[in-house]
Order: sequence, then structure tokens, then C-alpha cells
Amino acid sequence: MKAVLLALTLPSLLSIALPRACPASWASQLASAPGYSGLISANQPNTVEAGSFTTMLSYPSGVAVGPHHTVYVVDTDNMAVLKVSPTGSLSSLASTGLAYPTAIAVDSSGTVYVADAGTRSIKKINLQGEVSVLAANAFTYPAGVAVATNGTVYVVDAGGGPAAGVVKKISITGRISTLASGFNKPSGVAVAADGTVYVADTDNNSIQKISPDGTSTVIATEGLNKPHGVAVDVSGALYITDTYNNSVRKISPAGGAVSLAQSFAYPSGIAVDAAGTVYVTDTGHAALKKISPDGDVSTLADSTSATATNIHLGKN
Repeated sequence: MKAVLLALTLPSLLSIALPRACPASWASQLASAPGYSGLISANQPNTVEAGSFTTMLSYPSGVAVGPHHTVYVVDTDNMAVLKVSPTGSLSSLASTGLAYPTAIAVDSSGTVYVADAGTRSIKKINLQGEVSVLAANAFTYPAGVAVATNGTVYVVDAGGGPAAGVVKKISITGRISTLASGFNKPSGVAVAADGTVYVADTDNNSIQKISPDGTSTVIATEGLNKPHGVAVDVSGALYITDTYNNSVRKISPAGGAVSLAQSFAYPSGIAVDAAGTVYVTDTGHAALKKISPDGDVSTLADSTSATATNIHLGKN
């Protein structure tokens, strides 16, 4: 089977040698996208059909926490958004209308936002699972998404080359503007309650802070190795997936950094709930992990195969 080239997938962003796949129906479209040049094979190991699907948590990338402690996961290979209950029950929110989704955010009403790299757009999913386009034709490779309390959506666009990464924002009226630029394949974004935006500037091995006026400041770099995800809690503490170090770090509001948990395999997405529980997509293990406020790590969902729209993937 002929291989198709795609540049800024998570494996090429992070040099992770994990198998990638996509359906032939849109592989050629991705191959012709500007700036794309990385390996992706034109097949799909897991089928995804409307109404019913067979799933293995195959390549979990993005994660977000919504109302009522529901956790949402983007499974890139399955081109699906999944809901995970606090007990580990899994159900499909959307399994059509997406093409290579990479990241996810959810607002206080439960509306979900997805960075859909395959269509170079931001998709919006309502409570009924209906998928619509929020913004398109303004991105090269949307790699991360976050939503502020006022409804403004922030997107990190990895761009097509060094220093081509940008952070864009989408107003509640749909206006798209650039907040900051000059990043090197950024892949994660979070927004604090005060409007401060944090970016995982992956290929610069740093975390940057962006003020509302667009001023960028490096706040963490020492020891980081291809950080992919970033989240912020209600106190202002930051949580980072330090992907090449297979660990999760925490930076306190005062600036002190500690290792929160280790022994992951290419962790990518990260989210934190109001109680301080941290959720991590442990991509190399095809699992969703959670870290308690005490630092205990457990598996909430993994690659156990299941069928139908309501499924249980198991938990520790």
C-alpha cells in the first residue's frame, strides 16, 4: 500500500515511532496540504460508523473535563470523541464528521470544541453529538484548543515550519485573530480564569505565558523535553505533559516546578478538574490515566476492545 506523507502529526512533532493510519478517502487531501511531509499510511485499523462502532482506545491524544466531571477524550485513529464517566464507562459523543482530530476543550455548558487537523478546522459538538464547523480556512495544523470562561476559543496552530507556530483566538461572534506568533511547533494551550494563555512550545522545549495584549514570556524550560500538553487549575498551577521524559510536571503559582508523576509512554493531552484530579492521555500505552491530588496514578480507560455505543474499558 502506498504511503502518504503528512507533516505535523503527533509522531512527527515529537519523533515518536508509533504506527499511524488514516482512511484512504482523505489521506490524499492531507498529502496535498501546504507544509505537510511526514509518514502516514492510507489505512484505518479500527472502523468507525455512525450509531455503532468497534473501538479500541487506539491513539488517545486530547483530553478535557466538562460539567458533572465527565471526561472527554479525542481518539485520533478512531476519528472519534469519547465520553468517559467517573466510573470508567465509555460512550461515543461523535464518531462522524471528524478527520484526524488532535485536541479537545469543553465549556461550562458542555459544548465541545475539537481541533480537527484533517480538515484544518475547529469543530463544535453540541450535547446531542451534532458536529458543526466553528472556524476553517485559517489554520495550517490546529494542534491544541482551549476555551475561556467568556466563550473565547484559543487555538495553537503548529504551522508548517520552524517559528511558524501561532496562537489564534476565535471570538464569540466567530472573528478569528492572531494573539501571538513565532512558536516552534506548539501543540498545547490552556487559558486561566484571568485570561492568561499558556502554550506548550514543543520544539522550543518550553512553556510560554501570553498576556491578554499578546506579550509572550517563557516561564519554564529547564529539563523539559518536547512538552506537548498544558493545563491550568483554579489556583493558577500549571500541569505539563513532558512527553519525551515520559512524565507529568506541575508548576505552582509561585513558580516552583516538581515532577508529579512518571512511568508514562509519550503522554500528550492533559486536563485538571476543580478537585485537583489530573487526567492524562498516555498515548504510547493507549490509555487514559488519572492522577489523584495525592499523586496516586490509576488507569481510567485503556485499549481493551469493546463494541456498541455504551462500553466499559475498565479502571483500576
